[in-house]
Amino acid sequence: MTAGILNVNKPVGPSSFAVVRNLRRLPGVVKAGHGGTLDPAADGVLPILINAATRVADFVHEWPKTYLATITFGFTSETGDREGTIRPAGNPATVTRARIEVALPAFTGHIDQVPPLYSALKQGGEALYRKARRGEHVERQARPVEIYAIRLLDYDHGAAVARLEVSSGRGMYVRSLAHDLGSALGTGAYLSALTRTAVGPLTVGDAVPMATLTAAGDGWTRWLLPMDLPLRSWPAIELDAAGVAAIRRGQAVPAPSRTAGRYRLLGPDGDLLAWGEADATMRIQPRAVFPA
Repeated sequence: MTAGILNVNKPVGPSSFAVVRNLRRLPGVVKAGHGGTLDPAADGVLPILINAATRVADFVHEWPKTYLATITFGFTSETGDREGTIRPAGNPATVTRARIEVALPAFTGHIDQVPPLYSALKQGGEALYRKARRGEHVERQARPVEIYAIRLLDYDHGAAVARLEVSSGRGMYVRSLAHDLGSALGTGAYLSALTRTAVGPLTVGDAVPMATLTAAGDGWTRWLLPMDLPLRSWPAIELDAAGVAAIRRGQAVPAPSRTAGRYRLLGPDGDLLAWGEADATMRIQPRAVFPA
């Protein structure tokens, strides 16, 4: 069965799930999922995992993400972006490039961040945005996230609009970052535009528009990337026929060294057979075995 990762250039408008639903109609696609939610108001890189590649989704989520964020000061939005009702909040004339640059270091590194009220994050088994739309009061707990770097690209004082490049780990909300930066500067702020420019090795310059994929018929597979792409930095073990048979039965195989951790397990032809983890006995237990 065809399997791999698509680097999709999501347009502004559809949700991430809508993109997945659309691409599930491609010839030969049985299962599909995305590798990190991108809000409807945002565009850019959306990894789509096809068929057996859905089983490496957790490792795609581990990839760092880079964003180009446009933030407007002096206003707030209940959704954190331009999709909500925009309300005046403070005097944007007090915001300067220098003040923004002084404030940014507080938002880098390991920080606690309150997720947006209108988000897909689940509480009690239900997405927060569903509760918010019913008018329910929702207590949101701050969560630890990591922001690797923030760079102020430019600031238009007249429009009170900043453009930032943000690199982060999983679970970080750029809408929350915009809100918190506005609060720190005393003016309020909301995310007025967002492009995800990279997810790990996937860049927006190489991303394929969704319309191109859906119009390609059987030819869509030309853009399919290897499903082991998120595992490429792991040590690999090429198994013989006996090792392949053991892994297919769910049995462990010896580790090549006393180094614990995750391994790629390859068949004699070099194709990805499974991934596994070395345990305390220095045997590699298969965690996911892929179809032949």
